[in-house]
Order: sequence, then C-alpha cells, then structure tokens
Amino acid sequence: MSTLLGMPWQDILPWLAVIVALLTLPWVALIIVYVGGLIQLSKTRSLNDKLLDSIDKALERAQTAAHGPAPVPAPVPPPTPAPAQTPAPAPPAQPPQTAPPAPAAPYANAPWVNLALHEIGFHETGNNQGISRYIAMAHCGAEGDPWCAIFANAMLEQAGVPGTKSPSSQSFRTDPNFIPLSQPARGAIVVYWRISKASGQGHVGFYWGEDSAHVWTLGGNENDMVQIEALPKDSSSFGLIGYWWPKGVPLPKGGPVMMPAGSPVSIQATPAVASAPTSAPANGVQTNITATVFGGQTSAYGPPINDNSPGVALPYRFSSPRPRVRVMNASTNASVDCDIVDIGPWNINDPYWQTGARPQAESGTDLGQTGKVRQTNKAGIDLTAAAAKAVGVDGKGLVSWSFIDDPSSPKVS
Repeated sequence: MSTLLGMPWQDILPWLAVIVALLTLPWVALIIVYVGGLIQLSKTRSLNDKLLDSIDKALERAQTAAHGPAPVPAPVPPPTPAPAQTPAPAPPAQPPQTAPPAPAAPYANAPWVNLALHEIGFHETGNNQGISRYIAMAHCGAEGDPWCAIFANAMLEQAGVPGTKSPSSQSFRTDPNFIPLSQPARGAIVVYWRISKASGQGHVGFYWGEDSAHVWTLGGNENDMVQIEALPKDSSSFGLIGYWWPKGVPLPKGGPVMMPAGSPVSIQATPAVASAPTSAPANGVQTNITATVFGGQTSAYGPPINDNSPGVALPYRFSSPRPRVRVMNASTNASVDCDIVDIGPWNINDPYWQTGARPQAESGTDLGQTGKVRQTNKAGIDLTAAAAKAVGVDGKGLVSWSFIDDPSSPKVS
C-alpha cells in the first residue's frame, strides 16, 4: 500500500481534512458575515420606508382636518396662438419738393443777383470784420474769415436757394447742389483760383459780364467791399476756373454778356435798370408805399433840409440833376410835386422802383447798409413837413408816388 512520509493513506486523510478546513474557514466566515449584513440592511431600509410612509399619511390627515382637501390644480389651457401681424400702412406720399418761386425782378431766373445788387457799396470795417449779417444769412463762416463765399452763400440763401454752407470759395465746385455750366450767364457762380491752381484758395462771385481778358464779377470782399469788379481770366497768380449754377433752379437761357468798350473796371453803385429787362409798373406809379415825415437835419446831398419846401427822401443816391417826384394820397386825391432832398428812410441802396419790388424796409429790418441792421417802421419814402401837409399825412400814412421827369426809368448812379 502506498505511503506518504512513512504513513499509510488511511492515517493521513483525517489530518488532510483538518488542514483543509482550517484553511477555508475564514473565507466561509467572511461570506456568511457579508450575506448577513445585506439581509440586515434590506430589513432596515424596509423599516425606514414604512416609517416615512406612515409619517406622510399622518401629515395628510392633519392637513385635511385643518383646511379640507387640497385643491386640485386647474388644467393649464393650451397657449393661444398670436394674431397674425397686419402690415403697417404705407405712409402717405409726400408732395414733391419744389424750388421756391423766384421773385418778380429783372433777373427772375437768378433772384440772388437782385439781392446782391442792393448790397453794392457795403464796406467791411477792416480785417474781414463787420460781416456778421452776411454770416447769419449764409449759415457759415465767422468774423475774420475771407468773406467772398460767405457773401455768395448769403445772397443765395436769402433768395431761397440752398448754398454750400461753407466759407470756402472752392466749395461751389464740389457741392452736389451745384452743377457746372459750359458757358456763363448773368448770375452764374463764377469761381477763380488764387496764388496757384493747386492752392485751394481763390475767389467766388456772380457773373455780370466779360470781355476778352476779364470777367466782371459781382461779389463780396472785392477790395474789402461789395462791388462789380473786372477780374482777370488768367494771370500769374489769379485766374478763372469756371461757372456753376444751383441744381434746383432752371438753367439759364442766356449766354455770355459782352461788356461795352470802356466799361469801368470797378462798379461801386447799382447799375441802371437799362442793363437788364424791367418789370417795373407799367404806369411808373409806386402804390401803397408807407410814408413818414422827416426834417430838421442835414441832407446826404449836402445842404440842410428845408421843412417848408415839399421834398422827399428815397433809398438811393441819384446823380445830378435829380428827378422830381409826385406824391399822391389816393383816398383824398391830393398830390404834391417834390424835389429829392435826401437818402432814406432806412436803406441807402434799395431802388425798388427799378425792379417792381416792394421797399425792402417793409420786411421789418433794413439791409444794414449804414453799419448795422435796424428795425424799421416799413417806410419806403420820407416826406418833408410841407409835403406831408399837402397830401394829408400826419406822421405816417400810405401814399402813391411816381417820377415826374421819367416815370418808367429815372437815371441813377
């Protein structure tokens, strides 16, 4: 029989069984403990769940006893679809903008010329000063600025035509509201270069006429004043660039205006109406003109005013011999023949009878031609005490008047 370590197998087997049991006993014990723990945990959780369930039921019973059964929440209705958006109605069509009507005057297609002519004779106070009225009209510039473009813009704006709102003479070349002309016409904006063609500096005014070498230009800041001056078309430091016209104004029908031989190179008084078509009243009578009474002062023509002699003042300086004037009171048919003895009542350069316009003073302010803008009483003629008495005007009243010597076109200088 086989043996192990000198012992028969039947003696060794019991000891092997003991050794195996000792080796496997700890693992068996661990398994038993683990399984027992799981069972205990399950029982504990079951007890906890039962306890919590009991507490919840007790709380529900208490709440029901105090407040009644809990309300059932109302069902939430489905969302209402948003109403269909109705397109907003289109805004009403705006009427097309039109340029303001040109006033009745010799240069009806260029009304700014009429206004500029009335400014001839204005003189700055020095170093581009005293131009505040033009600055306000032009909506550009400042005291001390070179003011040729300020003046041009002021006359355009006063005529209801938008300017460039720039004090630069060259602004008319680039502003989209002005278009170039292939040839000049009276009243066109004429632009020049100065120093050099690339300097960006120059001059601007309104075309009046020309000859082979010069352009007569109505403008401001010409020798520090408003005048019509013959400027060279081309020189070493000054020259013509071209002509422009406001885009919103009908194009001029005229062309170049040739100046007569011997024309003065500087015109510092408004040219006579013969230089342009006239729209003055057919009978030469100025009607419903506000008249005031003046006297006791020295005349702008020199001698003192004689209050006892029929006389009038009109807003222009006449050359000698001065024409005579007939003043009439339409309500009484009274009239008196008068000498022109002074310049006034307000402006000194407003020959309204030449253009068929109303006296500028009727606007309520004068043109500032005496140095500052003043409030007016709207008078377009002054009467001496003798003239006022003859037609029955007591201080202020409405009269009609006409020239005796030449009712349609008296000579002025």
